[in-house]
Amino acid sequence: AAAALRRKNPKLSISTTVIKGVPKSVILNEAEKFEADLIVVGSHGHGGLAGSLLGSVSQAVALHAKCSVEIVRIPDRNAIKTKKK
Repeated sequence: AAAALRRKNPKLSISTTVIKGVPKSVILNEAEKFEADLIVVGSHGHGGLAGSLLGSVSQAVALHAKCSVEIVRIPDRNAIKTKKK
């Protein structure tokens, strides 16, 4: 995905890293170290009642980040298939 974005807009600065750890903590720590202006996270809507709308990782990042957070909902493929019938 990052390579495709770079091809579309070479001026866009994109960095990717794989880091082991608790996702919400790692995302917040790295964003702070990087002095990020924006964190973009996906949301599957998993994680019990509290995470049913956003997901536990995206919810924690949105609540605790020191910068803006964009949460991108990932569509339920089964719901999309059902609507097309």
